[in-house]
Amino acid sequence: MKSQTLIRKIMKNPTSGPYIALILLCVIASFAAPDLFPTIKNISNILRQVSIVGVVSIGMTIVLLIGSIDLSVTYVMAISACVFANISKDLIEAGQPGLWFLPFICILLFGLVIGLLNGIMVVYRNVESFIITLGMGQVLRGLNYIYTRGAPGGTVTPFWKSIGSDSLFGVIPYLVIMLAVLMAIFWIVLKKTVYGRHLYAIGSNKEAAHLSGIKVKRDKIIAFMLCGLTASIAGIMLAARVRVGEPNGSNGYDMDAIAAVVIGGTAMSGGVGSLAGTIAGVLIMAIMNNFLNLIGADPNLQIVIKGIIVLVAVLIQRKSK
Repeated sequence: MKSQTLIRKIMKNPTSGPYIALILLCVIASFAAPDLFPTIKNISNILRQVSIVGVVSIGMTIVLLIGSIDLSVTYVMAISACVFANISKDLIEAGQPGLWFLPFICILLFGLVIGLLNGIMVVYRNVESFIITLGMGQVLRGLNYIYTRGAPGGTVTPFWKSIGSDSLFGVIPYLVIMLAVLMAIFWIVLKKTVYGRHLYAIGSNKEAAHLSGIKVKRDKIIAFMLCGLTASIAGIMLAARVRVGEPNGSNGYDMDAIAAVVIGGTAMSGGVGSLAGTIAGVLIMAIMNNFLNLIGADPNLQIVIKGIIVLVAVLIQRKSK
C-alpha cells in the first residue's frame, strides 16, 4: 500500500510526466544509436546546447507564468552576442583582455532595458504581449543588421573562450555550471520569495491579485525585465561558445524555449508551472534534436516535430482544465 501511495503521489506531481518522457526518450535513443548517443562526447555536446536554451527558458517560464509571452528573446540574444563580441574585441586590441566583466555588465543592462520597454508597453498600453514583443524583436533584428552589416564579427576574451569551451575537471562544461547557478537563483525567486508567489497569483487571476493588494503592473514589468536579462545572458553564452558575434546565430531559440517550457508543464494561460519542469522540457528538446541529427533525419523534420509537440502540449493543458 505504501508503494502504491508513493506511485500515486509521483503521478499526481505535474513534473512527473516530463521526466517520464525524458527517461523514455533517453532509453529509445540509446537503443537506436548505441554507438553514438550514450557517449561522453555526445552527452557533453547535449549539455552545452541545453545550457543556452535553458537560460532563455528561465525567462520564458517567468513570463508565461503571468500569462504573457516574449517573442523578442531571439533578437535580444543576437544583438547581445554581437555587441558583446565587438566590445571584447576592442578590449583585446587595447591590451585589456582581463576586463571580462565590462562587456558582461553592459549586456546585462541592455537586456534589462529591453525587458523594461516591453513590460511598460504591454502593461500601460494594454496591448497583447505577443504583438509588442514581436514588434520589438523586429526592431532589434533591423538594428543588429545595421550594426553588423549582416556579417559575423568581433571575438571574445580568453576568459569567455574558456567558459564557452572548457569544462570543470574536464567533465562538467562551464556553461552548464552557469545554467545550474541561474536555475538555483531563479528557483529560489519563484518558490521562496513574495515576488514569486505574486507571479503565480497574477497568472491565476489578475483581478483577484490586484484586489488582494499585489502591485500587478509593477510585478509584470519586472517579469519582462527578468526575461530580457536571461536572454542577454544567453547571448553572452552563445558568443562564448562560437567565439564570435553571429547576427543569425540565435535563430530558433525562441521556439525551443517556448516548446521546452510548455513541455515542462507551464501553462500558457499563466499561473501554473515550475523551473523543475522547464529543465526537463529543455532536456527533452535537446536530446530529441541530437538524436534526429545522429540518425541523419531531415533538419526540417525537427521544426515539424517542435511545432507538433507545442500543439499537443497546449491541447493537453486545455483538456486538463
